[in-house]
Order: sequence, then structure tokens, then C-alpha cells
Amino acid sequence: MNKIYSLLFSVLIFLSFVSGAIADAGSNSAQIFVHNPNPVTQAMGDAGAALTSDITHGAILNPASTMIVYRPVVSISNASLFSSIQYNFLGAQFPTKIGNFGIAAMYTGYGDIPYYDNQGNPLKMDAANDLAFIINYSVPIKRKIPVETIYGAVGVNLKVLRSALADYTSEAFAADFGGIVKIPNMDNFALGAAYKNFGSKFKAVEEAYPLPEIFTVGLAYEENDFYNLKVAFDFSSQGYSGNFFSAGLSVTPVYFLTFRGGVKLADESLNADIRLGLGFKYQSLSIDYAYVPSDHINGTHSFNLSYAVGHFANQRAAYDYYLMNHYREGAELYAKKDLIGAREKFDQILSVYPEHRASQRFLQRIVDELSDIDAFNARRVNEYMQKAAKALNNGDAAKASKFFRLVLELDPENSFAKDGLNNIDEYTRQATLERERIKNKDRIEYLWGRSEKFYKEGEFVRAKETLGFILEVDPENRSAKDAVVNIDNQLSKISADKVADMFGKGMDLYNQGNFQEAIGYFEAVVIAAPHRRDAQELISKSEKNIKELEEDERRRKVEFAQDKVRAELYRIFESGLKYYERNNLSESVKYFRRAKEIADKYEFDEYSANSQNYITKISYELSEIHYKRGFEFVRNNDFESAAREYKTALSYNPKNTSAAFEYERVGKELANKYYEEGMSYYSRSDFEKARSSLKRALSFDPDKSEAKRALERLQ
Repeated sequence: MNKIYSLLFSVLIFLSFVSGAIADAGSNSAQIFVHNPNPVTQAMGDAGAALTSDITHGAILNPASTMIVYRPVVSISNASLFSSIQYNFLGAQFPTKIGNFGIAAMYTGYGDIPYYDNQGNPLKMDAANDLAFIINYSVPIKRKIPVETIYGAVGVNLKVLRSALADYTSEAFAADFGGIVKIPNMDNFALGAAYKNFGSKFKAVEEAYPLPEIFTVGLAYEENDFYNLKVAFDFSSQGYSGNFFSAGLSVTPVYFLTFRGGVKLADESLNADIRLGLGFKYQSLSIDYAYVPSDHINGTHSFNLSYAVGHFANQRAAYDYYLMNHYREGAELYAKKDLIGAREKFDQILSVYPEHRASQRFLQRIVDELSDIDAFNARRVNEYMQKAAKALNNGDAAKASKFFRLVLELDPENSFAKDGLNNIDEYTRQATLERERIKNKDRIEYLWGRSEKFYKEGEFVRAKETLGFILEVDPENRSAKDAVVNIDNQLSKISADKVADMFGKGMDLYNQGNFQEAIGYFEAVVIAAPHRRDAQELISKSEKNIKELEEDERRRKVEFAQDKVRAELYRIFESGLKYYERNNLSESVKYFRRAKEIADKYEFDEYSANSQNYITKISYELSEIHYKRGFEFVRNNDFESAAREYKTALSYNPKNTSAAFEYERVGKELANKYYEEGMSYYSRSDFEKARSSLKRALSFDPDKSEAKRALERLQ
């Protein structure tokens, strides 16, 4: 490793010697090689020679920066320079096991430039433009023992330039060299250097000019633990316009949104300015914007769109990518104060990658905070237990219960609090029973005396029945329970003559239609003579007769109620038919639904079935009508109205798959619209409108995760 660091620092020292020569070189053309097309670093004041980049543009500032591209990525950008100059960039990066390869094309159009001859007469000539092609290669410097660790990277760009000025064209060849190295024993710091546009001279008409050679050195600091903070400082020596110093800052307060800012201090006043920018990232898609205001010319706007496609180049790349995703999830859980969830997430990370320092630091911080919380909670548990004991001593069970529950909120497995609650519950139950006994004291005494009278007279069945009334009032009455057991024992010992007598009494009651009382005697016969199948059968018949009597009584009540509503039901059903015949389906289905409600309630089975048939038929027709209306609204780009129609269609027929599909599709469109609107309000600090728009987005697509997360952060 010492040899690697020595080599890298030797390269930096060598480049510093040649920077003086670069400053004196001068340049009058090939400005396409000077402009930074990357809105990410452009917004940071063109600083970032020591930063790595996951998009193709990063290679323009430092060829080594693309070492962290893990899977193929395509980038396209546009910048409006001054008033009419358009700068366009298209590139792609392809990571492999032997390094990252990239290709790119850059085109600058200089707009309409007037041409005149020596006498001042206008000339018609072709427009001026620059076209460049770039091949990039970068490779990380790493070691694999004991675990794979990346210490830096080196990279190179090979460039071809074709420039057209009026009717003249010329070509030039150039190369860029760069390196990035992490500073030993200084976590998160890195040094970077790049020597760019070293190559052939550029010939314009008769005179040849050197390319705008640039030497840049930079220092960067990255802190993923704190909102993915990035700070960069660069110094550049440029022959064509002098030296400049750049400083930039990038921070990601929300996982998908990044704010950037920077300043560029140059010898030439036109290049001295403040920069601002934004970045949006969602899974494989990233969009970046930079704005450079100016007091002398129009402000410069730069846009970039990058999309990662395909698979990861190697297992390590995929591993690093998903590791960082898990790390961000853990950091988000920690920010939400979900310490348990965050600890589990970082435990998972460290079980796979025990050397991940950032996760180690987070986990230690969480363990320390949880230890403090546990110690604090232990003191609170002790206080609550003391207060609960004091409340019990004072006979205040409600207050004691409250403190026991507070203990269990802090320590769900506290056995003393659980036992205390159980004892209080039992005490409360017994107190309730005692209050009921006192309340029903006279009735219990009366029933008890009646039971004893029946028992003395040998009327065991009636005595047992009376004890049952006592147990309904006082379920825990031990005396009544014991008396019931005693009667059952007595019944099991009575003679055959007594059994015949009880059976006869039961039959008399059965024949009189007093089935409930007859069951008591037949049950007594079964207790005394379990072999008596006739008594068992009579018990079943008595229970059946009781159910039939209850059903007859219910039916009589239903028929009585039917007589009251029959005319009304007929009127409502006929109204539904009339509206249906007039093709007023909406009104018709209302009447049929009302008719079915009445028919179901009062058991008009025929009306219920007929109403349901009409409801099904009309609902299907209405669903199709509203579906077609929704389709027409979609054709007119009125998605709000279309969504309402599709939703109405589904309310009539939830099985309308066409309406369901279109509602989901239109819903996603509207959800995206209101999500973007909400984020726009958010960016302007109008949080109330942002919340409203995000809620609206979720009403159309409840599963839109980015809207959920954004709304959670705004609550």
C-alpha cells in the first residue's frame, strides 16, 4: 500500500510542476473542452475533482471519478450558454471487471453569427460549431485482503475534436489524465488531480493554437451519516483565462432530493459567480439541474438526465450498491427515532460486512442511546412500582392499576406488574360480584328458601331449577353450586319407583306443551337411570318443539309486520320498474335497492330475488355507461373527470375489469401529477399546499411510496 500512495503522490507532484507552463500557454479556440457539462459539479462552483460520480459526465472534470459506476448508465444533458449558444452532451458508461469504460459525444452550436467581407458586406457562411468524441477509462486502486477496500482510482480520457468556423474546419486530438486518492488515516477525505487537454494544436485558418490545457487539484469531504453531505475545494490553472478557485456544497435532506451550491472565484470577472442546483433521484433515474446567475449576461441553465440500465458489472458492485441502500434505510430509521428498527438494520449490515465503519459508528451510537434509555426506564419502573404499592395500601385499585400498566409499557415482561394487574382484576371481579349479591340479597334469600322447600319435599328437579335462578344472579355462589352437586348425587341414587314418578311428571308436562319444564324431569331421569333412552329422546323432542314454537311465534310477528309494509313495498318496486322502462337507470336502481332492503328485512323472498336481478342488470349497464364516459374524458385529456367516471363505474360493478384497469392507469397519472405539484409547493416552502397535493396523490394511488414518505416528513 505504501508503494501505491507513493506513486499517486508522485503523480500529483509531477503535475504541479507542469501547471506553470499551462498557465502561459493561452488558448483561443476549442472552448468545448473548457465547459463543464455536469450540472452536479457545475452547481458546486465547478468543484469536485476529488469527488466520485455515478453518471457519465463526471469523467469530464476528472477521468478517475467514474470508478464508482456499478452498472451501465446513460446520460444526456443540455446547457444554454449566454444567449444563443447550446451545449449538448450524450454519454454512456460500461463497468467491467477490469475497469469502467465510457463513450461520449459533445456538441456546441454557437447560433447565428453574422459574417462580413473587408468592405462590410454581409457574407453567407455555415454556422460555427464544435463536435467532440471522448473515450474514458477508469480503474480503482484497491486491496482484497482481508476484505476488498478501495483507496482511489486513476483514469484517462482520449478526445477527438472537430471544429467548424464559417467554411473552415479543423481537427485536434487530446488526452486527460486524472487520479483520486483517499487520504490515509483521515476518514471521508480525498485528494484529486486532473491534467486535461494535453494534445495536438488546433489550427484555425492559417494559424495554429494550443488546446486550453487545464491543471486542477482538489480536496473533498464526504459524510454519508449526515444527509449525504459533500464538500469540495478545487484550484485550477487555465492558460486561456487564468486561474480560479472553486468551492461547493451538496446535501440531501430528503432521500430523493439534493440541494447544491457553490462559488467560483476567477481572475476573469465573467467566470466569477455563485452557482445553485437541485438533484432528484428515484431508483435508477436521476435528474440534475444547475443555474449560474450573471450580472453581465443571461443566466446559464443546465439539465441532465441519467438512467442506469442492465445488471451490475460484478458481485462486489451489486453488493456495494445494496449495502448503501440498506445503510440509508438504517439512517432514516434512526432519524425517525426508531432505534430498535435501526439497530436491527445495522446488525444485518454488519453481519455481512463487519468492516463497514459507518454502520459500526451508527450501531455504537444506537447502543449508547438505548443503554441510556434502559437506565432511565429502569428508574421510572422502580418509581411506578413504588407508587402502585402505595396505592394498593391505600385501597386505590384504579390508581395502582394505572401505575402497573405504565410499568408494562416500559417493560412488557415485568412479572411483578403482570401479577399485580391480575390480582387487581380478580379483586375487582370479586368486588363486583359482592355488589351484585348485596343488590340481589332479598331475591337470593327467597330463591334459597324455595329451593330448600322443594328439596325437603323430594322435588329435586324443581329444587335444582330454583338453584339455577340463583346462579344466574350470583354465578360464584358456592352454596348454590354445592347444592346442585348434592341434588345430582341424590337423583343418581333414587329408586326405580321414583324414576317412574319423575318420568310420569315429565310426560304430563310434555303433553301439556310445557316443554321447557318437562326437560328438567327427563334430565333427572337420565341422571338416575342413564340407560333410559326414552327420556333422552323426549329431551330432544322437547328441544325441537321449543324451537318450532319459537319459529311459529317469529313467523307470526313477520306476517304481522309484512301486512303493514306490503303496500309500500309494492309501490317502491313498481316505481323502480317505471323508471327502468323510461331508461332512467340511476333512479331505477335506487328504488330497486330500497325495495330489496325492505324485502330482506320482512322476508319477501320473491320481491328480494326480483329486485336483486334488476339491480345486477342495471348496475352492469350503468357501469358500462360510466366506463365509456371516462374513456371519452381520457381522449380529451380530462383525467380528473375520467377518474370520477371510472370510480362510479366500479361502484356499480366492482368486477368491471376494464374500468378497474383504466382507473388504476389514470390514477397513477393523477398521482404523479399531484405528487410533482406537492413537491413543487414543498420546494417553495408552502407546506400546507404540499400536504394537500400529496394527500390528493395518495387518494388516486394509495401505494405511491414516494408520496407516502414525503407526506410523513411533512406531518
